[in-house]
Amino acid sequence: MFNSAYNVLLIDDDIDILDSYQDLLREEGYQVLTCADPVDIVSQIPDNWIGVVLCDVLLPNISGLTLLEHMTQRDPQLPIIMITGHGDVPMAVEAVKKGATNFLEKPISPENLLIQVEHALEKRAALIENRYWQLAKLNESFIGQSDWICTIRNQLQKLADIDVPVFLWGETGTGRHLSATYLHKLSQRKQAPFISIECLEQSTINIENLINDVKQGTLVLKNIHHLPANEQQLLANKLNHQAYPFRLIVISDVPLLHLIQAQTLIAELYYLFLHTQLELLPLKKHATDIVPIFCHYVHKSCARLNKDYVEPSKKLRQHLLNQQWQGNVKELIHVAELYAIGLLAEQTSTPTFITSSIKTENIKPLDEQINEYEKQIIEEALIFYQGRINEVANYLDIPRKKLYLRMRKYGIDKKNYKLS
Repeated sequence: MFNSAYNVLLIDDDIDILDSYQDLLREEGYQVLTCADPVDIVSQIPDNWIGVVLCDVLLPNISGLTLLEHMTQRDPQLPIIMITGHGDVPMAVEAVKKGATNFLEKPISPENLLIQVEHALEKRAALIENRYWQLAKLNESFIGQSDWICTIRNQLQKLADIDVPVFLWGETGTGRHLSATYLHKLSQRKQAPFISIECLEQSTINIENLINDVKQGTLVLKNIHHLPANEQQLLANKLNHQAYPFRLIVISDVPLLHLIQAQTLIAELYYLFLHTQLELLPLKKHATDIVPIFCHYVHKSCARLNKDYVEPSKKLRQHLLNQQWQGNVKELIHVAELYAIGLLAEQTSTPTFITSSIKTENIKPLDEQINEYEKQIIEEALIFYQGRINEVANYLDIPRKKLYLRMRKYGIDKKNYKLS
């Protein structure tokens, strides 16, 4: 059985060689596991294992290259050193191209073997430490400890490692784009471009150009059902290979099955996403996360604005839990930010800043009410971001030009919101 105490896995069908390498490595203090038939043992390597694999290229029951592919599919950054005889050097070079860390040619110098193992383990330990640090930072995006939050985090982490197309669906504001960003930043493609595009009914999107722009990075498509069938087919053709040239993530309001039933998604893409679709639940379905999310964003806003944090009362917390949150997490974040800047000060009685009551007298025309509400939202964002238009436009998710047009419509001057 494999356990994480081992830091070297030796794979060779020659028992004498296994014994020789094992004795040498153990004398240097390494915990060594030897294996002549590796098929079962390789699947037992734990996630984030701080260890190195030494593997012969020629094995009796399975090709060393095939074994290499199995291991790199599970963890592309696992250090694997291939061992080769004199006549097998071209095969070993091919192994390095497929993801092996290095190769050693028999007969192996004991000194060289120890140097290679030491260097590989040092790099692996640093990598895993950085991976945990990055994960801790990214997990700050997924606030809460509900069973669902823990499950979705775990699923995204596993999907990030295997680099396959992913289908994320759910209501607006449930964290679909956040999940896509999380996947990208956890993956091997995190240094490559991240491009997010919304497919609109009347717009023309050139998939070939997008693929060229995204290079080896991540392409996020929202509402793929608006994409013409020929462009969908081009996507499928590009992804219909074992080594994906880029990571595709699709964001949708409806489940995958609905799209294929409505004949708005081609079959090839349906089957690519079939086993990698995740539903992002509405906030009310993981209600135990409401208060932690609210408090986190109040803290964050207070720190950014250098304001004192005001602990929400028990009454306010209960009021938060009683809301429907039709805008989901995005709406909750907005309320938390407004609470932090004092626009929604807590009352001694039951807080009323979240729900609005319908008045039966002096009702204004609908368009006038909508205009007033839109003006209020823009002004609140300008207050919060102190008149910084780029940040306001990004927060409201509208183009700068459209924001300026709305501000002109309501007579709003950004200068009035800048700090003097």
